Amino acid sequence: MKTPQTVIVLVAFIGSIFAADARTLTNINAIPTRVLQRSISPKFYKSLLISPVEGWIVVRGQLVGTRVSGTKVIHSELDGQYDALALRLTEEARIAGFYSLDRLNPSASVLVHVLVYKIADGIMMLSFANFDEPGGEQLEYFGCARLAVLKNDGRWTEIKGPESLQGKGWAVRKGMRNRLVLKMEQAVASQRR
Repeated sequence: MKTPQTVIVLVAFIGSIFAADARTLTNINAIPTRVLQRSISPKFYKSLLISPVEGWIVVRGQLVGTRVSGTKVIHSELDGQYDALALRLTEEARIAGFYSLDRLNPSASVLVHVLVYKIADGIMMLSFANFDEPGGEQLEYFGCARLAVLKNDGRWTEIKGPESLQGKGWAVRKGMRNRLVLKMEQAVASQRR
């Protein structure tokens, strides 16, 4: 009778060892989870917290207007296999609303995080951006992370999310300063009517 119980305990113990070895989103401390949480649904976020991450790529670029330029991969896993796609996703990203009264020429360092997951249909990639500056994680990000799946036939299929800057970007607000500028613009526009 003790043998089946011993086997069950042994299987549970071995399973916990493998589960502990799997790296998840919570194990990667450099990822701004607050930004990601605002970019995907709460249910999807909860599933990502426990899903094993196969690889992580980080691309740095400079925001010029609403586009990210001067891109460079600064962290790459999986032997650079998805670096070209990460660079393309970064160059396609749009970020609007990063301005304030003290920053007339909006330019800042941007990080685009690309997370790679193995799923039943193939490979899934999730990408989202954040500003790489003091307080960058605390800005108010509005938009949707990009999600693509590499099917077994070798084609990437983008999963459409809610519309936000053509599904490829974010709008950012930086506290009261942006709200003040927005209210001033709205007041001027209403006076023109």
